[in-house]
Amino acid sequence: MAVAEHLIAPPDDVRAARVAPLGAPSARPYFVALSVIGLAAFVLGVGNRFTADSLFLVAPQVDWIPPLSAGPWNAAYAIHQQDPVFASCGGTESLSVFKMLYWWEWLRRAAVLALGGTALIGLVGAAAWRRFTFALPRLGALAILALAYWPARAALAFALGASPTLSSFNAGQYRHALDVVFASATLAAAIASALAPPRPVPATARRPASSEWFWIAAIVTNIAFGALFAARDAAASWPTWLGYEGHALPPLAQLTSYSPWWLNLTFNALTIQLVHRGLSLALWIAAAAQLGAALRRAGGASRALARLGLITAQMLLGVLTLMLGVPPALSIAHQVGAVVLLAASLAFLMPGERTATAGAHTPARWRAS
Repeated sequence: MAVAEHLIAPPDDVRAARVAPLGAPSARPYFVALSVIGLAAFVLGVGNRFTADSLFLVAPQVDWIPPLSAGPWNAAYAIHQQDPVFASCGGTESLSVFKMLYWWEWLRRAAVLALGGTALIGLVGAAAWRRFTFALPRLGALAILALAYWPARAALAFALGASPTLSSFNAGQYRHALDVVFASATLAAAIASALAPPRPVPATARRPASSEWFWIAAIVTNIAFGALFAARDAAASWPTWLGYEGHALPPLAQLTSYSPWWLNLTFNALTIQLVHRGLSLALWIAAAAQLGAALRRAGGASRALARLGLITAQMLLGVLTLMLGVPPALSIAHQVGAVVLLAASLAFLMPGERTATAGAHTPARWRAS
């Protein structure tokens, strides 16, 4: 029987992509845990809309060990009633509402402490344990993003104090928008790291399209306007979809009623809602166009389809939240949806884990024995 002397083989200069060796450590479980704890801290810290007439409920004072029986609860409630804030809010808060707010604040602080401890463990572990050093750049980037909040907050405080125009209005919406933007960006980066975690062995991958940065910038901008939307309670000013009191848009005089003009973008509830709606629609149109272009190329449509699906779901949540009077559950889901959308775009910039495939280590030439 004849046996081939040389089997067909690829040229010697063709190299397979580098893959992590079998049994290599994975950072995905850590980033999944970090994302779950971060999501809990985000919901407890940002999604605090319990009533329709009060956006920023003042949190009660909580202890390390919460009340566990009727006596301590009544004592804590009596102390809370002596707070001047209690009277300023109408003095009608019941014991059951007080318990809900107490537990919410206690869990929020516990989640923040757990998040800080988990992040610190990851940083110290990656720096000290050589086996996980490959995750240190990603953890360092997350830490830098979180720490950047403090100089940004200081800059906002300086701007509010230096501008007579800004200081003459309630500045709570600016602080709320800053908090939401940084919390959303940091949580999205953690989720993206769980979706596309760092790898022990860098793999050769195609450079992501620069347009992803435009997507990220647009989504972050829309998150900021969404935070201003919530802080200014813009839903009460324009609660209908699609039109406004029988018209397609509010009157121009109402959209430009503040002077200087830019104050309408940060304080005018009607203008803020119009910008938020417009940005959301523009993102959806751009995502649909991106999907259409990918389908015409007959390849690479999975990311475009995922993005369009996320934006569509996010828009539907926003419309339902508006039309149903901003129920807390839908409001929180809408905020979390924006974080997931941002996380997807960040994950598209990160090369995902690659598993070894059959033939990855096949020799270039085989000879019959």
